[in-house]
Amino acid sequence: MTAPTAIDDYLARFDGERRATLDRLHATLRTLLPTAQETLKYRMPAFVVHGGKTVAGFDGFSDHCSYFPHSGSVIDRAGPLPAWADAGAGTLRFPIGRTLPTPLLRRLIRVRLDEISAVADGARIDYFPDGRVKAEGRMKAGRLHGAWKWYRHDGSLMRAGHFLHGEQSGRWETFDRGGRLVTAKRL
Repeated sequence: MTAPTAIDDYLARFDGERRATLDRLHATLRTLLPTAQETLKYRMPAFVVHGGKTVAGFDGFSDHCSYFPHSGSVIDRAGPLPAWADAGAGTLRFPIGRTLPTPLLRRLIRVRLDEISAVADGARIDYFPDGRVKAEGRMKAGRLHGAWKWYRHDGSLMRAGHFLHGEQSGRWETFDRGGRLVTAKRL
C-alpha cells in the first residue's frame, strides 16, 4: 500500500459526488503525468514536472469543480471544450459528477508542457507528452548553446553533446540503455 500524498490528504475534506469527481480527475492526471510530483500549489492539488513547473491543478467548489493549467493561455490553445464546461483564461470549470475527457486533459497538458519548453534564453527542458524529460540544456538567442542531454522515454541517457550558437561542437556521446558509452566523437 502506498502512503497518501498531499493531494490525497487534501481530497479527504470532500465527500459524496464532489469527492468522486475529484478522485477521478486526480487518478487520470496521475496516469497522464506518472513522474510528476504531486503537491499543493496555491492551496490546491497540483502536478509539478522536473524543472519545478506546475502543469496541472484542480479543486472542488460548492457547485462545480475546476481544472487549472497554471497559465492564462493554455485553455484557448487546447482546442474544443465540452459544451458543459465553462472556460476562463486560467480556469476550466465543470459540473460535479462530470468527467473531463482524457483526450482533452492530454491536450491541456501538452500545450502547457510546450509552453514551459518555449525558452529562447536560459535553461530549457523539453518533455515527452507524459511529462518525463526528453532533453535539457541551455538556449541563447533562440539557439541551442552549451551542454545538452537527450533521454529515452524510460529516463536513460541517450545522447550528450555541446552546441556553440546552435552549431554542434566539442565531444558528442551516445549511450545504450544500460548507461554504457556506445560512440564518442569530437566535432
